Formats: sequence, structure tokens, C-alpha cells
Amino acid sequence: GFALIYTLLGWQAGSALSGSAYMSAGPVSARAGACAGSWRARSWRGGSTAQMLAAASSSEGAGYTLISTELLAQLLQLTQCPCSTEQLPTLRNRYFALRHGQSEANVEGIISSSPEVGTVTHGLTAEGRLQARRAATALVDIVGREHLSEVYFYSSDFTRALQTAEEALGAVRNLVEFENSATLQDRVELARHEIVITPLLRERWFGALDGQPLRTYQQVWPRDLVSAEHSHASVESVASVTRRIRELILQIEREREGCSVVLVSHADTLQIAQMFLAGTDPRAFSMYRFRNGEARPMLQDPTSLPTPVPLTYQ
Repeated sequence: GFALIYTLLGWQAGSALSGSAYMSAGPVSARAGACAGSWRARSWRGGSTAQMLAAASSSEGAGYTLISTELLAQLLQLTQCPCSTEQLPTLRNRYFALRHGQSEANVEGIISSSPEVGTVTHGLTAEGRLQARRAATALVDIVGREHLSEVYFYSSDFTRALQTAEEALGAVRNLVEFENSATLQDRVELARHEIVITPLLRERWFGALDGQPLRTYQQVWPRDLVSAEHSHASVESVASVTRRIRELILQIEREREGCSVVLVSHADTLQIAQMFLAGTDPRAFSMYRFRNGEARPMLQDPTSLPTPVPLTYQ
């Protein structure tokens, strides 16, 4: 048998799915998609097989074997299914992503995706609040001081995301006030808009896996790389997340123009959103993990994606 460590997708524009998958020898129930021990993930966009093998062999602690994504689909007994959500038109506003700071659920090491729980509990830890405040500096830099007069924060209604939005926005205001107090010239004007709270930025629903240990993600993400429509264990599909992100973006586009919009949300939701906005295959989202409190620009440009990195869960 094989232990499913994770997959490598060499997605290329214009193809439904052109790529390969990495696996490593060991015990596994391929049908269940479960694996014992740790796993790592890495993705490349393009590049020859020789280059991918060389990169895999040079990765710290890597022990990968290159297989086709077709074989991955067979092992998981899934039909390959790309995302069919219609792409967004050219956008009139600029978009930025901010993942929530460390939450109580992160510390507990569990998946927290239920709105009934996430909207009333699992808020930020003390460290999470600090991460949200530190994100203010990054946001000012990537948004640009000249654009702060028309900046809007949109947040998931989950407690950890809303608290992050509040802390980050408050810290941005404090930073701007401090800078303005130090100079009489080139003063920065900061918008005083309220945070817009929306369920369209909620955590991805993990169905029967909600409340389970974080390592349970490894039952889902390999399937995501094969099918954007799968709903293993009643999980929300990748395509479903893209549809609600598209709905939100189009709503903002109707209401605003020439603004900077910060979307405060959760790792899977933001990663899928970033891939979707960039016009790349959102099935590969798990290779572009957001850290707690990390801010990124989201551009309609595939080259804007960060370098994919290995991901490990014990």
C-alpha cells in the first residue's frame, strides 16, 4: 500500500488538470483516504518532471515518490472535477486578505467550522490579539498610505475573525494617528467606515469532521486536489466556497469603486479565494497556507501567488 502524504499539482493555464502527485511508501487505507503519521505538501506551477523530482528530493525531510494525479484519483476513488465557477470580471477595487489571529480552537488543535459554535466562542487568544494588531503594519504597507482614505474591512461573522478585524483596524488607526502627530506634512487620511460583517466569509464547513483534531484535514485536502465538487464527510466543496466568494466580490463591486477592501476570514476560505481571484485552479489552495494574522494582496494575476511551501501535520 501507500501512505498518502499529499499531492503535487503542476497546473497549467488552459488545461483542465495537468500535474502530478507525491506519495510516500507506508500503510494506508486508500479508500478512506486516511493515513497514519505526518504528511507534507508541496506544489509547483509548471516545470519539468526532472525539476520537480529534484525539488522534492532537496526538501527538508522529504521522502516523496512522483505519481500522476490520475492515480491519486483512482486511489481515492474520485472522478477528477475542476472548478466550474465563472471567473470574475476585471475588478474596480483592490482586495487584500487577512487571516484571523491565533484562536482558542487553534490552541485546542480542533477544527471549528460550525456557525453555531464559531460565531459565539473560539475567539482570539492573547497571542492572537497581538498578531491581529501586528498585522496593521503589513496592511498599511500593502494597501498603501495614500489609499487608506477609502479602505473597507469585511469580516466573517465568526468570533475569531471579527475580533481580528476589530484589533487590526484599531491598530491601523492608532498607527496613522501616531504618524500624523509626528508631522505637519503628508498627513494620512484614514477612512472611518464600520466593519462589514458577512457570512459569505465564514470558515469552510467541515461537516462530520467539525470538532475533530486538525490532522483530520488530511482526509479532505487530498480529495480537494482531485475534485472541486467532492463533499466527503459532508464537507463544503471547494467550488461552493468559490461561489460564495464570487457572490461577495460582485456585491462589493456593485457598491464601491476605487476602494481598498480587506477581507478578514479563515485559512481555507482565503486560500481558495486567492486562487480563484488569481485565475488559477483553486483545487491547489492548500499549498498556499495563510499563517495566523497574515495579510496578503489578492490580485487577478497567477504570478501574484506566494511560493508554495511544504505543510506538515503530525
